[in-house]
Amino acid sequence: MLKSILITIAVAIFSALLVLYAYDIAHGNEIPSSSTRQGIQDLIVFFSKILGVAGSWIVALLAIGISSYCTFQQYKYVKKK
Repeated sequence: MLKSILITIAVAIFSALLVLYAYDIAHGNEIPSSSTRQGIQDLIVFFSKILGVAGSWIVALLAIGISSYCTFQQYKYVKKK
């Protein structure tokens, strides 16, 4: 159960980063490079450029919604046992 909650939190963080990077790219702000997780940051920036702000919002909301739904379903299953 704890694992699914942590995955949902991670999805929410990455979704927020996706939207924030898309917003920064749309306004011409430069995104500073990460010193520890450069590959992950490059991937998020790549998707932010492709999706744009509106697309990033849609993907972020869908990802958070699906992850939350799966977590709640798992919680209901564990509670019934």
